[in-house]
Amino acid sequence: MPRPRKCRKVCQMPRTREFRPVGAGTRRTAVILTVDEYEAIRLIDHQGFSQEACSSYMQVARTTAQLIYNSARKKIAEALVEGLPLRIEGGDYQLCDGTEDFCGCGGCRKHRRDPMKHLMQEECVMKIAIPLDENRQDVCIVLARAPWFLFRENGIDTIVENPAAQAQGGAGIQAAQFLVDSGVTALITVRCGQNAADVFHAAGMKIYKSVHQTAAEDLSALEAGELSELTQFHDGFHGIS
Repeated sequence: MPRPRKCRKVCQMPRTREFRPVGAGTRRTAVILTVDEYEAIRLIDHQGFSQEACSSYMQVARTTAQLIYNSARKKIAEALVEGLPLRIEGGDYQLCDGTEDFCGCGGCRKHRRDPMKHLMQEECVMKIAIPLDENRQDVCIVLARAPWFLFRENGIDTIVENPAAQAQGGAGIQAAQFLVDSGVTALITVRCGQNAADVFHAAGMKIYKSVHQTAAEDLSALEAGELSELTQFHDGFHGIS
């Protein structure tokens, strides 16, 4: 017997499910984009996820995510080039029921409301870190060279020096290891190098994208469920991460 296909996880149904070119007749056959194909487009092209991250969120193999994505792109191209209507329906998918941990995919309302609640269930003690500028208030845009780190644990804030700030080389990995050794479980940062991200991921740390100037604003945004997980990491340059 053929192996049954696994349903692809979809966070929510698309708000608009049909698109029609201006002046197109009603008799033209529409291109059908399946719901799981739409989700792959949303995650990769709209949210900026890698295909590997997309496969993780949709709970399928990376090769499967690639096939879904390629099929979706081909259908969209056909609709645009041929001037055909595009309709989103059907496919092998299962809607998120909200029982999983916060996924940070940018579209799941069930999780987006209270990520802190889910994280606190995972960790007995949650410790958040944010790189700070010299003024000890604004978020430093360069994680590895930040002069200070703000730690928040059990509602108490502590500011500590970054021992990797003046490192001659490998500052990203040194800063990352310092945070891991300090027991940090979640990081808020503007950007992050791939080497540092590998250290964080190995330790099971969550990485969130900073969207505000001050650390206080970012912390409030995280508590409100307004920060998304950082999914794109740069290669690093001149020893900076």
